[in-house]
Amino acid sequence: MPPSDTFLPDIRLYIYRQMIETSAAPSAADAARAIGCATEAAEAAFRALADARMIVLRPGTTTVWMAMPFSNVQTPFTVISGGRAYYANCAWDAFGIAALLRADARVFTTCADCGGVLERKIAAGALADSRGVVHFALPPRRWWDDIGYT
Repeated sequence: MPPSDTFLPDIRLYIYRQMIETSAAPSAADAARAIGCATEAAEAAFRALADARMIVLRPGTTTVWMAMPFSNVQTPFTVISGGRAYYANCAWDAFGIAALLRADARVFTTCADCGGVLERKIAAGALADSRGVVHFALPPRRWWDDIGYT
């Protein structure tokens, strides 16, 4: 069943609202109940959003894996904001979560070089300590070659 263009934006907005409010993506069935459509229509909408690179689904399912900058699974990039923990897909996305939330945040990860714990604070929209380097193994134009493992 092809998704209705009339509720596709509502499904996307619902996914993001749930990620922000709960740190977890909803199922297609949850989204269907929330916006008042059939589960099959919500599943089709999830697939259409994935085809448009707006979300990433777990392979072979309609389960949200990523709703960038959020990850729906635990990753090495944790963002703490407003008393809630979020997972980001990469360093870039970790700072993107803080920007999207428009809130103070702390970003935690591990240094790929030395293994030490790294923490960066964002306060009033600014990075408190800009020391360090973020390294991307591939240029951004290649990220979608294998977005789940880039």
